[in-house]
Amino acid sequence: MKRTLLITLAALAVVVLTYGGLTLPAATTVLAITPPPTTVFGAYHIHTTRSDGSGSVDNVARAAAEAGLQFVVLADHGDAVRTPEAPAYRHGVLVIDGVEVSTRDGHLVVLGLRTAAPYPLGGESRDVIEDAHRLGAWTVAAHPASGKRDLRWTGRSADGIEWINADSEWRDDSSRRLLQAALHYVARPAPAIASLFAPPRATFRRWESWSRSRPVVGLAAVDAHARIGLDEQSEPRAARTILARPSYADMFHTLVQGVWLTEPPSGDATRDAARLLESLRTGQSYSVVRAIATPAVLTITRTADAFAAEVAGAPDALVSVWHHGREIAAAAGKARAPITAPGLYRVEVRWPGHDVPWIVSAPVFVPPPVVPAVPEPPRPSGRDIAIPTGVGASTWVVEHHPATTTSWRGDAAHIDWSFSLVPGTAPGQYAALVHPLDPAESFDEIAFIVEADRPMRFSVQVRLPDHAGDGERWVRSVYADTRPRAVRLRLSDFMPAERDTLRRPVAARLQSLLFVVDAPHTPPGAAGRLRLSAVSLHAPQAPGAITSER
Repeated sequence: MKRTLLITLAALAVVVLTYGGLTLPAATTVLAITPPPTTVFGAYHIHTTRSDGSGSVDNVARAAAEAGLQFVVLADHGDAVRTPEAPAYRHGVLVIDGVEVSTRDGHLVVLGLRTAAPYPLGGESRDVIEDAHRLGAWTVAAHPASGKRDLRWTGRSADGIEWINADSEWRDDSSRRLLQAALHYVARPAPAIASLFAPPRATFRRWESWSRSRPVVGLAAVDAHARIGLDEQSEPRAARTILARPSYADMFHTLVQGVWLTEPPSGDATRDAARLLESLRTGQSYSVVRAIATPAVLTITRTADAFAAEVAGAPDALVSVWHHGREIAAAAGKARAPITAPGLYRVEVRWPGHDVPWIVSAPVFVPPPVVPAVPEPPRPSGRDIAIPTGVGASTWVVEHHPATTTSWRGDAAHIDWSFSLVPGTAPGQYAALVHPLDPAESFDEIAFIVEADRPMRFSVQVRLPDHAGDGERWVRSVYADTRPRAVRLRLSDFMPAERDTLRRPVAARLQSLLFVVDAPHTPPGAAGRLRLSAVSLHAPQAPGAITSER
């Protein structure tokens, strides 16, 4: 019986090994070329033990050095209130700190932050992008085509997009494919990981759509965690690591980002990081599926009337030039295309036998001829309905969580509103300043002037009570600081506050206007003051109405 079992197991092992050998993906091709010193390679979007990765920052740098990389860009999960670590060389690798912020529209990687955000970043993606720009940073839409709905990007255009994300590629594969890749991983880790990559047609279309009016950078995201846990379908991942695989080094052998610099790195981490991030932001880079072939040296030249691209040491690779989603030139080793129209031009290089591109360049934007600016259309006619701020002339009230304190006082010119949230873990804290609306009154804009005692973000909300007494709310986030800021919000821009609904706010039915401080921008323990003045609603002119002037 024991002998039979051993023979059966041996036969099964032979079958598995034979199957693995017959289906093994091609080994990485090593090209006999040397990249110029002004072209550096690194990995973007790495997680460490500071969020849900299995390795420390030092572990990541060591693995990158072993993989022959020159830089890594970290993207641990957070809300940007942590002061970024200063750029530093570790094990000869330039380590640059970034952060991956969760928004209601997906995840955004924020790059180039020099200081901590004054309040937690979150909420609508357009607000996070606005805040990042205000802080001197830029943003990349993470894993836009993720197989998991909560991770898929549904927001508007960011400054960049991950045209490929290694951690998302496996999420829509069959169990058979995943088991096959796991078997191949033992012999050829990087090619096994890359075997799960699929042509990113939908992401390319989105990228091209975003780039119609301005350059949008495309980056290859390693999204390395170096861990397998029980919560692989969530992010950030909270469960204990079962296996530290795929390793950081294996991921770094799979996918990299090449960057063109004007001069070789100086060894000064702060200076080199600033130059590298600026090159990434301005599209002086290209992505490489390193598991296919390495090193990949791409050269792009542009003249007044032509666009050319060449890949070194790979005469059989198909080089193609694309314009607005259409291939306009293709040839082996080198391609040239005439510039006949403005817009986005980029390069793809395909290795024989592979469906996924080997190299993808960032876009080169050819601007259109300068044309006179078109003046903004005048605001729609109508009337402004002033909302009084004085105590005796208004019906402002406050609402708040039991653990939160809030108060207000007003005069004919403004309202001073203060709030204080208790520190600790009391969930759901909020404070709201509320004014009733006339359900019969229609309006399409809310206007006011606001200043605060410190930089902060609060929300303006409109509410429609339902039959159960709970309020269905729509929300728009607003930034405030110590300078008076005039704000005008279109009702059509408000989004549902809590419920997944396709309903839009209808002004003629709304019963409350609210100014609210709450999560994610106001953490427990926060306190502050807002001053509001010139609060008004804009009532549009009724169709066919006649205005008179005196």
